[in-house]
Amino acid sequence: MSATAIFLFFIILLALVIVHEFGHFIVAKWVGMRVDEFAFGFPPRLFSKKKGETVYVVNALPLGGYVSIWGENGEPDDEAKTHPRAFGNRPKWAQLLVLMAGVAMNMVLAWFIFVAISFGSIQMSTNDPVYGSRVKNAAIMVVDAAPNSPAHLAGIIPGSVITNIKSGTATANLTSATSVIAFIASHQNDSFAISYVKPNGTKAETVVAAVYGITPDKKALGITVDTVGVVRTSMVEAVKIGTARTQDITMMTLQGLWALVSSIGGGTNVLESLSGPIGIARIVGETSEYGFAAVLTLVAILSINLAVFNALPLPALDGGRMVVVALEALSRKKIPFKYYSWVNVAGFVALMLLLVVVTVNDVRR
Repeated sequence: MSATAIFLFFIILLALVIVHEFGHFIVAKWVGMRVDEFAFGFPPRLFSKKKGETVYVVNALPLGGYVSIWGENGEPDDEAKTHPRAFGNRPKWAQLLVLMAGVAMNMVLAWFIFVAISFGSIQMSTNDPVYGSRVKNAAIMVVDAAPNSPAHLAGIIPGSVITNIKSGTATANLTSATSVIAFIASHQNDSFAISYVKPNGTKAETVVAAVYGITPDKKALGITVDTVGVVRTSMVEAVKIGTARTQDITMMTLQGLWALVSSIGGGTNVLESLSGPIGIARIVGETSEYGFAAVLTLVAILSINLAVFNALPLPALDGGRMVVVALEALSRKKIPFKYYSWVNVAGFVALMLLLVVVTVNDVRR
């Protein structure tokens, strides 16, 4: 793993954590709660600075962060039991707003990124039903490359623009994706000399041969191509596209989470499907090869994943704490601190153990 990948990973993690915790922080201030600490990372503490009533902290373990709001965990503090600025003494709607704010800010960040990368000159397929007719400077682009396929192993990655394909003395017609697909199919028993431009602008050439096992009953290179060009979008169009992408990724995340949970009953080792910090850092490094827009897209996807994960009704997560507030509102009674504390500690320990296990899996892989 390169130093660049590790650096990018920590920058992305810093951005996601700060945005999430800033949501809690700013809403807590807005509804009149006292915020004691705003921290990036987990202890031990590296340095801190107090401004007003809040201490801003940078800790040694950059794997998360937190905002400490006075009385938020029901601590047995005599003053916090009655003081109007303590978390537990604010109205239940205010408590829920504070807890929801982190999730909401991560969703806003994802939406903002998708809108930003959808404004101006963006790549779009000529087959797009809305924007296809406006595409300029269309070219044949690789939109997918099957892992361990001949094309992928040769270095052809999604986002690469094919500039030439030859098989023997024959040359492919690059006017449409259909013609390229037909050319590969008609020469599947021969090798292909492919010239292409990588997403980072680097020109490259390779020779590959089609194999069985990728597509049923015929040989294939393992790439999916499309005719892609540039479309100029207005801010209104960017908002529409960004909103649609945010909704799509959110639904895909929820569906993936449901599939993961459903697979537990089938005896599937779900831990093999999860990635910890090392796995995410590797993905960040691979994504950086596709350019700045791809990295931003990954940040948006991770932000949505973080939002969905934190919204789960599990102890030590925002969703679990929302459940506690809702139960207190319905019962009109506060849950005793000793029960609330033990459940939170147990949930935090379980999350840390899960983090250790997936990190070990990342190293092993």
